[in-house]
Amino acid sequence: MRPLVLTLDDGLCCVAPGGLFDPATRTLVIADVHAGYVRALQGRGYLLPGVDDGELLARIAGLRARLDPATVVIAGDVVHGPASLRPSADGECALDRLLAALDGCAAVLIPGNHDRGLDAALAGRDVTVCARWTFGRHAAVHGDELDALRSERALARGRGGRVVIGHHHPALVLRDASGARTKVMAFAWAPGVVCLPALTPFARGGDLVLDDDATGLTAAVDPGELETAVIVGERVVPTGRLDRVRAVQRRGPARRLRSAGD
Repeated sequence: MRPLVLTLDDGLCCVAPGGLFDPATRTLVIADVHAGYVRALQGRGYLLPGVDDGELLARIAGLRARLDPATVVIAGDVVHGPASLRPSADGECALDRLLAALDGCAAVLIPGNHDRGLDAALAGRDVTVCARWTFGRHAAVHGDELDALRSERALARGRGGRVVIGHHHPALVLRDASGARTKVMAFAWAPGVVCLPALTPFARGGDLVLDDDATGLTAAVDPGELETAVIVGERVVPTGRLDRVRAVQRRGPARRLRSAGD
């Protein structure tokens, strides 16, 4: 039976469906929750069902019940856009519902590239808003600025910790013996850094095997350093070093599938 939690060598715990927990400081870090995702896209003219953030909020509640954190840090992309900050028919907005889900613990929000207008919306609320949060030997940032990420990683390694980031929505495509494929969200880590999967249920994720562009995670961290693990139900399953995963996935039929469909 595989463990429900994958513990890294420094004691940080990767927890499904996408949290990183530090038992030493009782800090839970999540990222890319994109509260109000559907409302934001509806505001841009997309015809989508009128679903709310119920599954997202259930994920946060589940992590809190399981881990009992004293502090919850959202490492960027707290909301999906300005429409997420506008009240719906019941008078609440997506941000209101998200903050209610964090009630009872210290909440730290790190604005990301989707969070236009978030600072103003949080004025006067009982939350901490910052670009960087430290806990123990570790720090959390959004991770969308690669030069800053490289600098933060070097600092984290110097103090024997890690910088925890989001933004990149890491995922891997798993293939079975028959060739059927499914994309699942993943954790990726190396000395000095951990990249979290997006907590929003609407993210498909970016396949780490195909992550070759100048803004992707592997532009800042070499694939030969990155270890990976995928989320399968309630479990976090190690999948090995990224360069080895790539070698397997890009071999033979997997490469033909990529050119045909990905």
